[in-house]
Amino acid sequence: MGELFIGWDVGAWNCDRNRESRDALCALDLSDSGPVLVGTPWRGNLRDLLVAHAGHDLVAALLRRLDVGADESRHVRFAIDTPLAWPRRMLELVTAGTCIDVPIQADNNPYLFRVQEVSLFGHEQRPLSVVRDMIGSQSTKGIHFLHRAQLAPMTVGVWGHASTTVIETYPAAAVADFEVSQLSASLLADLLGEEKTARNGAWRSDVRDAIICALIAMLHRYRPERLVGPGTEAEPAEGWIWLPKTHVA
Repeated sequence: MGELFIGWDVGAWNCDRNRESRDALCALDLSDSGPVLVGTPWRGNLRDLLVAHAGHDLVAALLRRLDVGADESRHVRFAIDTPLAWPRRMLELVTAGTCIDVPIQADNNPYLFRVQEVSLFGHEQRPLSVVRDMIGSQSTKGIHFLHRAQLAPMTVGVWGHASTTVIETYPAAAVADFEVSQLSASLLADLLGEEKTARNGAWRSDVRDAIICALIAMLHRYRPERLVGPGTEAEPAEGWIWLPKTHVA
């Protein structure tokens, strides 16, 4: 049995109060014909699981939400849509009082953005700032998961332990890749075709982002050459956002 690929579009800690954006999970497997959804995509708030479980039990609890059986012999690879690290310069400011010259352009401010995020602005992407924008709740939720699941840094932008691997991605940029866009749209259409009840726009948006994440996790495992990996400009403390090489198109 091959790997299982989980996509997680992260909602805020209290996202059950927000009808427009919540946690969304989906699971993909790789069949002879390509990626297929397994289990049942899920949308809601994962806060209760993140505080009640730890280690492999936490991963197993997430799989149960998807109606996927937990098998410790099967590797699970997550791709998560939330910052799993914060700007190094901001952390140095807070912990050591280290100041820098702040550029006039807000999008170049190292206190607000990680090095990789600054570079995305040059590729017509507009990543949010974990410091300035309203994604701090989601980010701490994702980082909490890394620690509760007892995952350790393996290489830059990759966390893991035993049968679990986690990376960060950014669906809004990843979907610029033609293959990712087509596959995610097709998988979502197949899913909606099987649903007996209509789904609203917020549900479709969150679940498609989770599907995109799972596709990036699959590329990370089977076709890593399709993704932009950390180069010499990477700040190890800032993690890495795994994206297709064509995300700049």
